[in-house]
Amino acid sequence: VEYAPPLPITKTPAAFGLQYRNVTFYSRQDHLRLRGWFIPGVLPDGRLTAQRTLIMIHGTGSNRASPLVLGLGCALAKRGFAILAFDMRGMGESTPAPLSEGYFEQRDALGAVDFLRSGPLPYPELGRTRLIAGWGDSMGAATLIMAAAHEPAIRAIVSDSGFAAIVPLLERNTRIPGAFIPGILLASRVLYGIDFYATRPVDVVSSIAPRPIFFIQGTADTVVPPFNLGTLAKAASAVPHAHVQTWMVKGADHIQSFHVMGAMYVNRVVSFFTNALGTDTGKTPPVEQA
Repeated sequence: VEYAPPLPITKTPAAFGLQYRNVTFYSRQDHLRLRGWFIPGVLPDGRLTAQRTLIMIHGTGSNRASPLVLGLGCALAKRGFAILAFDMRGMGESTPAPLSEGYFEQRDALGAVDFLRSGPLPYPELGRTRLIAGWGDSMGAATLIMAAAHEPAIRAIVSDSGFAAIVPLLERNTRIPGAFIPGILLASRVLYGIDFYATRPVDVVSSIAPRPIFFIQGTADTVVPPFNLGTLAKAASAVPHAHVQTWMVKGADHIQSFHVMGAMYVNRVVSFFTNALGTDTGKTPPVEQA
């Protein structure tokens, strides 16, 4: 467990020529304040839309302005998808909190769903979002899997470099001697209520079916071993009516597939979400009355 110094927000969607609005909402259950951006999608004729919204969830030690989240989010917005990108608890401009590698962070993802379904409309003239899906990287991907397993409103997800279970990664990547890890994890549970042993996306990923999942990972991932993709995909496919896609990106390190593949990454993600959510009709839903 650690409190990481939050990274500042140094860039906004305006750098990509896009409109956006700052938003504030709260995590489900424990009501921590979260800050983010709502970026309308841009249709081919230049009109803005909020019909299909993608929740974008960053990983540990990052925020919504990371080159990956902001760069990919803006690329997807230019392809007609609205984007809700926000800082997870303990990071960016959101409420300070201990990092729990997805155990509590899934409440942040669920709070984003609640905001899209019933919160104040960032763009009232665009109406309420009709379809919600999600994209996450690393811890954000694991968080999204666990959230989607319990929230059917999340209609499809992309998991980039997500892990199957956190404890093996903590044992593999920490400098702490292995003999001390069980005691540290027990202390985390006693002091903070964090059960790292229960942070296992692999155990719940099959609950997402028949909603589609797209797993992406680099073959040269040095943080989350590439076999995690296979483990998650196998578990997700172990039920009837599962819809699972995988893409191993040759030579890409941890969360580097977008930077390595560029337009191909964007095109494949756009294709996945279009197949899952359908095309945007361009017809604006009725404006809600205040």
